Amino acid sequence: MSTLKDAVDDLFNNRRLPAHEAVDRHFAPAFRQRVDGSWVDRAGFLARVVRLREAVERAEVTVLDEFADGSGYAERHVVELVDRAGGRTVQEVYVFARRDPDGRFVRIEETAVTLPGAPADHGPTDHGPTDPR
Repeated sequence: MSTLKDAVDDLFNNRRLPAHEAVDRHFAPAFRQRVDGSWVDRAGFLARVVRLREAVERAEVTVLDEFADGSGYAERHVVELVDRAGGRTVQEVYVFARRDPDGRFVRIEETAVTLPGAPADHGPTDHGPTDPR
């Protein structure tokens, strides 16, 4: 079963794993993601991951709450992204998701709040997967 923490780690910290393989590992072929009201399909998600991998040096996820029931998954985490220029973005992310029988994400709906002291401007990290922001 994939977790968002595992997915973010593979997407942004495991550079030996190509982006498309990281996405295949954690996200089903029919995957869709809604971030702050805007939907993206799996191809758009992969394109965003590739772009963000170029900008993000590392991503750290601290899980605050996580709940799974059958295919349902809910999670709240803090993500810290450090870009290649040394900039830092910290957000608290709220997620509701569904996983397929293989444990990969089929749908993720999320919203995020930039935490106090973090840059108000998302800079190169923009709204990315898991977003991962």
